[in-house]
Amino acid sequence: MVGEGRERVGMRAKYLGYGERKSPTEISEVLGTLIERAAGKIDVRQGEMIRSWSEFAPGDWPDQSVPIGIRDKTLLVEVANGTAGTLLKYQTEQLLYAIKGVFGDDLVTSIRLRVSR
Repeated sequence: MVGEGRERVGMRAKYLGYGERKSPTEISEVLGTLIERAAGKIDVRQGEMIRSWSEFAPGDWPDQSVPIGIRDKTLLVEVANGTAGTLLKYQTEQLLYAIKGVFGDDLVTSIRLRVSR
């Protein structure tokens, strides 16, 4: 067999860096840095807000909508149809006030409605 008698080399993946560092770097070193950067951007309040939607959302929001997620401080909310969207459009200030009261001023600054498909 090929390789018999040779010392077995570890099967660690390598990544060729750019710039001054041209030698291979272990993937674990790169992943550690990436995970640290990504973890710094995760705001656990987003998941808490989605989980507790029916407990704090005012008026018709809990019955007429489902929160999808937050991007760039804009909350995406899905509604069943255009009628529900029109109704909730006029209640966005109340929802923003409720979100700020529970989760702080910096989590959500605007709301976008999307009709489900």
